[in-house]
Amino acid sequence: MENEGKPELEMETALEKNGDIIIEGIEIVRTFKMGDVQVRALRGVNVKIRRGEFVAIMGPSGSGKTTLLNQLGLLDTPNSGKVVIDNTDTSLMSDKEKGKFRLHNLGYVFQDYALLPELDASENVYISLMMQGKTKEECESAASEILKAVGLGDRLHQLPSKMSGGQQQRVSIARALAHSPRVLFADEPCANLDSQTSREVLDLFKKFNTEKDQTIVMVTHEEWHAAYADRVIRLKDGVVEERT
Repeated sequence: MENEGKPELEMETALEKNGDIIIEGIEIVRTFKMGDVQVRALRGVNVKIRRGEFVAIMGPSGSGKTTLLNQLGLLDTPNSGKVVIDNTDTSLMSDKEKGKFRLHNLGYVFQDYALLPELDASENVYISLMMQGKTKEECESAASEILKAVGLGDRLHQLPSKMSGGQQQRVSIARALAHSPRVLFADEPCANLDSQTSREVLDLFKKFNTEKDQTIVMVTHEEWHAAYADRVIRLKDGVVEERT
């Protein structure tokens, strides 16, 4: 297997000693076909993330940041290699099993918010809880609690179109955290926000990471965003270039 990364044994051994590993990506290869050309977005990537860790994934455009996030978050399937989440080998799952696992165990925040425009803030948050089989009363209570936690307790029944970009992203964060996911994945969550609103969103991430021991994996291209993280994984040309 091709792997152009730096020697990892000593570093990974130290990582294991410092905490419980919740995500492990093992020799992940992801290739895309563009016309007649095969593009190797990830070339044998190995990563480990501790429970309760806030990790930023960085690198230049085309380095494989979002592709790696999609593999770790089970939003895409590698051509080879595997992802183990909380001792569960997800490569052994069917697509249906992966969908169920995502629904109950993982949370996602995207740069475009991905809210349903016809639903208010509370409904956008609790729709995924209803898919898990919870009662409407349980869903409404959980949505209210998490929206208050992200500073939107007074906007429970407001439509996304009546909210600022920062408020919509807070609803997106509340939706992702409502079911207490094992891991929260965030792909450029501040890309459409100004610096002050970005700081408020990142402060929220840090709050949940610190106070709730929430594991967070975030893709960003901004160095000052990455300063909120405990550790940075830098990619270049589909391989891990550096871990700090």
